[in-house]
Amino acid sequence: MDITSYRQAMIRATKWLLSQQDNDGRMRPVEYGVATYHKVPLAYAVMGQIDRAAALTSWIQENSFDDEGDFTGHYPRPALLEHFYPWANSWLICGAHRLGHFGLSVPAVDFLLTLQHPHTGGFLSAGPQAGLNDNQDGLSTAVAGLACLHGGQIKAAEAAGQFLLWLWDNQPGGAAAQLYFVVEQTDHIITDFDEALAPYFAVNISHRGQWYHVPALAAGFLALLYEATGQQAYLEGTHQYLQFAESCASDRYTSEKSAFLGWAAAIAFRITDNANYERIAEQVAANLLTMQLENGSWLKGCSGSDLTSDVVDATAEGIICLASLVESAAVTIPV
Repeated sequence: MDITSYRQAMIRATKWLLSQQDNDGRMRPVEYGVATYHKVPLAYAVMGQIDRAAALTSWIQENSFDDEGDFTGHYPRPALLEHFYPWANSWLICGAHRLGHFGLSVPAVDFLLTLQHPHTGGFLSAGPQAGLNDNQDGLSTAVAGLACLHGGQIKAAEAAGQFLLWLWDNQPGGAAAQLYFVVEQTDHIITDFDEALAPYFAVNISHRGQWYHVPALAAGFLALLYEATGQQAYLEGTHQYLQFAESCASDRYTSEKSAFLGWAAAIAFRITDNANYERIAEQVAANLLTMQLENGSWLKGCSGSDLTSDVVDATAEGIICLASLVESAAVTIPV
């Protein structure tokens, strides 16, 4: 792994993020609310930007955080973050908890747990407006499970992990051609949907431009859950989701949706020392370095919605994903 290049890219990206933060702590563009800043606290945490992170989380508490532990704020969520409601909350929890800002992360985790289905362990896609028979999905569940791990909610994280294992085991056709990741009526995997909305429901191995972060985040979360619990089934789930991602189209390493595939592969490599996972992580990282702009930013990440906030979000995402490679290399290189 080219650790020096990864670190240099992370430093350039951090400098650009810092240039987008106002003196009161908020990130620009402020009008998109959580869409702009939800990954920034975690990116600051991995880069040691404690003062800037504290300024941002203080601004979030004053301007976005409500009495329920949700991030409602002054600005509505863009449609994608409404559709996968737990997504933004979960990344903010990961960042705040890693920073030790427990006044934010602990009540936020408590709210997030109200979105977890009590029987399946999956997380409700539509957030607090959803009923128990409404959609649950693998993307929301993977990142919410990650937030539960950060917050020490191991039972909730295991329930999320069990949902992802069930989702894999019950794929129509054995996940040979598509990974369907949305469930309705508690246990019915949705396979019939408008083709225009296909990315919201399935990852197709035959088509380019897929949401590769869906199997990637499931794999990475399950790998970390295996570390936390020692349960072999979670590591097997990691292998299954990564093998599916590896069977996808030729742009699986080079798409704007690819960064978390590198993140997950790096985590799996650190745990298993599997050289194939190292290769995947390196290929994704090489593409990230190629796509980084001269000013240090990235144009769009996996949750990009053609908003001006996409650049801040993508840049924070790039830092988070490259950090996993640096960490994996530090753990696996012989001393």
